[in-house]
Amino acid sequence: MKQQDKVFIIVGSTAVLVAAGITGAWLFGKTDTTSSAVAAGSSTVATQSTTASTTATPATTTSSSSSATSSSGYKDGTYKATANYYVPHGATNSLTASVTISGGKVSSVTVNNNYSDQESSMYIDSFVSAVQNAVVGKGVDGLSPSRIGGASLTTQAFDDALATIRTDAKA
Repeated sequence: MKQQDKVFIIVGSTAVLVAAGITGAWLFGKTDTTSSAVAAGSSTVATQSTTASTTATPATTTSSSSSATSSSGYKDGTYKATANYYVPHGATNSLTASVTISGGKVSSVTVNNNYSDQESSMYIDSFVSAVQNAVVGKGVDGLSPSRIGGASLTTQAFDDALATIRTDAKA
């Protein structure tokens, strides 16, 4: 083997390893503290991609049903909000979250996903399976989940819907 070929193989291999390391650090660098649990309520499967340039848009639909105000500064009740988010290849998905607040804490959550592509349905399945454990029993104020079930874009859309719900539930 020529010396030039050996250098090419070494440099090429090093570049691949560095790129894999950077990608791995980016994908797995955030701590995902959620555990799997079956989500209660109905949900439809949606898809997402982990492309970093994809962003979520603010919720466009909200509705609420509330009764009493808790000492937390949030009105008890069930609130619903929808957030749209983009996935690679130009598709737009939406997530509708229905969150019941009691005493300033999330007492139940259901999510419905609408999607136009099938590319990453495993992310949505994982999100739906883990969302209950990630948010139920936690205080509404300051709740900002990260990568529920490993689904970063769906979690961001849920967080956007939760921000709208937080605003609607403010006492």
